[in-house]
Amino acid sequence: MSAVNAVGLVAVVGLVIFMVAALLFPERF
Repeated sequence: MSAVNAVGLVAVVGLVIFMVAALLFPERF
């Protein structure tokens, strides 16, 4: 896996986690 692919994967995973957290805890955002 190249560095660019690793960074992209981390960014996508982080975005998904952020979206799930925003849906579960809307009062915090």
